[in-house]
Amino acid sequence: MKDDRVGRIVKQVRVHAGWRQVDLGDRAGVSQRLIAEIELGRLDHITVGRLREVTAALDVSLEIDLWWRRGDIDRLLDRAHAALVEFVVGTMRANGWTVLTEATFNRYGDRGSVDVVGWHPASQTLVLIEVKSRIGDVQELQGTFAKKVRVAPRELERERGWRPRTVVRLLVVSDSHGARSVVNAHEATFDTMWPERSTAVKRFLRRPDRSPGFGGGIWFVPASALPTRASSAIAVQRVRRSRRARGECRAGGEPRTGALTARGADGTGHEPGTGALTGPTCWTTSE
Repeated sequence: MKDDRVGRIVKQVRVHAGWRQVDLGDRAGVSQRLIAEIELGRLDHITVGRLREVTAALDVSLEIDLWWRRGDIDRLLDRAHAALVEFVVGTMRANGWTVLTEATFNRYGDRGSVDVVGWHPASQTLVLIEVKSRIGDVQELQGTFAKKVRVAPRELERERGWRPRTVVRLLVVSDSHGARSVVNAHEATFDTMWPERSTAVKRFLRRPDRSPGFGGGIWFVPASALPTRASSAIAVQRVRRSRRARGECRAGGEPRTGALTARGADGTGHEPGTGALTGPTCWTTSE
């Protein structure tokens, strides 16, 4: 987001609407002075919330994006999701499932894709799987997946000849306190689409022919089940200063300078490159 460009857009749209700065301020619930600051591109002291109120009053959508000079931020964001998909695919294939990833569909304007599709020929069971490294908007998640359940089976039957006796719905999520808290807080909502939990899901995937009545469930996948590098993308690591005296490490240790010691899912330590910290101190991580 370029501050000066935001200012120019706000001003031009305001003038096009025939409003004075005070008119826009009244509609957005802010002062005329703040409108003037925005139009001059002086955004350093203006909160995102205030800026959204102003752009909303103009019927302008404010979108904020982040850019990383290393250029691989999308790969970094996708790594956790890709690791989960890889784990699910490997597990299902090992249990005799035919597996598709990113299965797209387009039927009368209903477009989308299913993260993982599983077909078990012996039991004629079709599984539609949504994979999430974190859970965001619960209503959007359920609504989007309901469309996939409604449309995807017919498209798969048309394209691949798969005629399922049973269609099963699975949600695969990185196991974390945050994910479980969201599910527990909206348990009734989740249960309408995914009533079972991890143990029942794994039992079903091993023997779908011995799981009569199984309709769907949530599978919480722990970081320890994934390869070390992949699990580090999923595990939440909080760095905090040791409670010991300043500059003191664990018994027999020496203070570290300019580096963080992080603990991976396997309990081993590693030092990720060069840190930005200076001065002797000890750091630990918790997951």
